[in-house]
Amino acid sequence: TAVFTPDDDLLPDTTYTATITTEAADPAGNELLEDYVWTFTTGEDPTVIATDPEDQEIDVAWDSDVSATFNKDMEPSTINTLSFLVTEPGPTEVLGTVLYHELTQTAVFTPDDDLLPDTTYTATITVEATDPAGNELWEDYVWVFTTAADPGPVIKIDLGLAESHAIAATAGITNTITAPITHINGDVVLDPLDQCNQVTVDNEGGFGLCDGMPPTIDGVVITNTYPDTTLSGLIKEDLNAAFLSITPLEGPPAVGSLGGGTLIAAPTTLGGVSGSALVEGVNYFTPGIYTSETSILVSDDLTLDGQGDPNATFFFQSASTLTTADGAPAPGARTRILLVGGAKASNVWWQVGSSATLGLYSEFQGNILAAYDITMKTGANSCGRLMAGAWVGGSGAFVFDSNLVSVPENGCGE
Repeated sequence: TAVFTPDDDLLPDTTYTATITTEAADPAGNELLEDYVWTFTTGEDPTVIATDPEDQEIDVAWDSDVSATFNKDMEPSTINTLSFLVTEPGPTEVLGTVLYHELTQTAVFTPDDDLLPDTTYTATITVEATDPAGNELWEDYVWVFTTAADPGPVIKIDLGLAESHAIAATAGITNTITAPITHINGDVVLDPLDQCNQVTVDNEGGFGLCDGMPPTIDGVVITNTYPDTTLSGLIKEDLNAAFLSITPLEGPPAVGSLGGGTLIAAPTTLGGVSGSALVEGVNYFTPGIYTSETSILVSDDLTLDGQGDPNATFFFQSASTLTTADGAPAPGARTRILLVGGAKASNVWWQVGSSATLGLYSEFQGNILAAYDITMKTGANSCGRLMAGAWVGGSGAFVFDSNLVSVPENGCGE
């Protein structure tokens, strides 16, 4: 038997040709009649074929797991915290647990704590990871990714007694009876004018007759006489305080306490046609405070990206009006506020220095606190509170026409 021992391991997934030539002879000098040739192919070594996050990915959510998918079955006992490492600059090893999912041939590293913001991490699958036959990776597999930046301190808005309210109006409401009839998921406060279609409400927690056109409601209608003579006033005080807490320092309509906004450059039309490229400051916004010194018009799609932060908060301040463009019933084009990356309607705030109008069939997200009136055109829906007359000096009427308004988590998202 003749044995050829390579100086280095053979390459994986490679076909080799072996030859015993006629130079080989027996002791009498008799050579082979002809060269003896045969071929063989080495097996496929394990390797990583996909990762999440991907190599060089940025804006990765802080609460992300890190995973690697292999090209073949792996030996589960070799997929552990010795063969799957995640480190932050230093380098400092990130503590966590590793699980191998045989069905998908994927290893998942789950950090014990959230990753740090705005930090570049290095993930490594070492040659300690093997397949069931004991074949190792050809070499360590290494990739890097960077987490999303810290948006800064979380600003919490305290609505106080107004928290459960989907609607507020100081100058009554008007409802058009168009199918489907307007529905409200949440409480309503009407003070001082407790009227629906110029008819005083029933003083029993509902809209009453409303001239034959009352909205439906999952909640209670509170007035300056129901359930008592003081509650509605206290709700209005809390609502006004919340309004001023998201109003710019210089107003309008009054001195507020939320400054430092990024100026929305004129023309202040936000949004882009569905499917168009995302452009920051145009149809794409990350958490922060954004201020218009005039009005805000939202046309088409506007995407708000929470970047993986469950507390991501967005503030849009309009010195004058807030309007969404008219659209068509689904599946036609219409104005939409799109929440991605963990953004929540409950954490989106629209401060309006005068009045707000949601155009035909708009799909709105977030809480509007308007100093004056709010109008919802036919088919417009809101996952978020709509508060007319939120400023103590404003007289706020509310107009419905076949709409749906919900307190977040009460009939819609979060």
